[in-house]
Amino acid sequence: MSQLKVNSIIPVSGVPTGGGGGIIQIKQTFKTDKTSQSGSGSSTFFDISGMSVTITPTSSTSKIFIAWVCSVGCSLDGRNNFIRLLRGSTVIGNSTAGSSENGQAEDRTSTDVCRPYNMMFLDSPATTSATTYKMQWACENGVYHLNTDHHEGQGAVSHITAIEVSA
Repeated sequence: MSQLKVNSIIPVSGVPTGGGGGIIQIKQTFKTDKTSQSGSGSSTFFDISGMSVTITPTSSTSKIFIAWVCSVGCSLDGRNNFIRLLRGSTVIGNSTAGSSENGQAEDRTSTDVCRPYNMMFLDSPATTSATTYKMQWACENGVYHLNTDHHEGQGAVSHITAIEVSA
């Protein structure tokens, strides 16, 4: 059984003949440094600095597969903190189950923890224009941290990856 090595390069040959599902292109933003945001309420969202990726689909029928990981910590225990994905200014793949606040991930971490949250989403942007996907967060109060815990004792990484898939 062969194993794929980390950081291996996988050739992308374009659209397969006879059908869809081929990988056309991959774009990724990989964030290793830290950033933080003061809370303004769990329904006030802010862009996460450095957590966006832009891809220009080759066909308006292409799908864009988005995978993201946000490693976060908070300065206060048990806060209602949320993370969500947007295409441009449109929230996509968001929960509708909450009565007042919704996101794709809710974080109620301890101040001593930097925890990764992640999601995958298949989008249909129906365009051949440059399309930006970005991450936002909301913090009930306190300070929300990306790639570190509140005490800056733990470090982690975050990324957002966009993969164009043929229809």
